[in-house]
Amino acid sequence: MLKEKTKLTLLVEVDLIERAKQYASKHNTSVSQLVSRYLASLEQVEENAVELTPRIKELIGVLPPGPGIEAYHQYLDEKYGG
Repeated sequence: MLKEKTKLTLLVEVDLIERAKQYASKHNTSVSQLVSRYLASLEQVEENAVELTPRIKELIGVLPPGPGIEAYHQYLDEKYGG
């Protein structure tokens, strides 16, 4: 059974539209299909999202930010001679 469709006007940067057209062509689809799939995926993302408990929400931001992944890699290089 086909679902009813309607026209939608979007304001999108010209270069983004061109890139979308190239991507769609490369993947044998249309920009309309790409947008439709993206919009449909929003519901799935929301359904799969993990709801944080109030206690976890309280803890967010309690610790100061760490030194970052580069510092960790440097530590490993120094420790193991990489």
